[in-house]
Amino acid sequence: MRLTELILILLISKACLAQDKHVGFYYVRFHETIELKADSTFIHNYRFDLSSSWTTGKWKSKNDTIYLTTILVKDTVRLINSSHKTINDSLVLSADQKIERIEPNEYILSEISSGGQNRQNPPRKLFWKKEKLYRIKENGNLDLSKAKQFWTRKKYKTYFIKKNKHALLRLPGNIKK
Repeated sequence: MRLTELILILLISKACLAQDKHVGFYYVRFHETIELKADSTFIHNYRFDLSSSWTTGKWKSKNDTIYLTTILVKDTVRLINSSHKTINDSLVLSADQKIERIEPNEYILSEISSGGQNRQNPPRKLFWKKEKLYRIKENGNLDLSKAKQFWTRKKYKTYFIKKNKHALLRLPGNIKK
């Protein structure tokens, strides 16, 4: 009985340690980040010029492949008639990470803004190697392409690089004044 318990504990701790190496904050140059949390949730952020996008969800790993599953956060919008009686409720994408009941004018404002939930989809599969996350294309190959910067035309790699929390203060856009 004790041997079985010991083997079970070792297997569980090995699975936890394998997932722990993936936990952390990853970024691609200036515009995209993914945070893999220890509770198997993630937050993906994308920023370019005046537009932005955020997405939350769950992640799991099998060997060194990470699978991201998007979970949309939805608010309830209350539709009312001219006599101020509720006609119908409708689910819409939330502007923030809190689920709540909102008014139609709040929903309209969130739709005309330049940022919001899931406007730029996160990758579905990533490959973890040496503190980096590589996108996996639909054909199963790693995406090793380079992208050009808008102004300088300088090329940069498109994989996500792991950073510790202290290095976040030095990332462009996070400079404290």
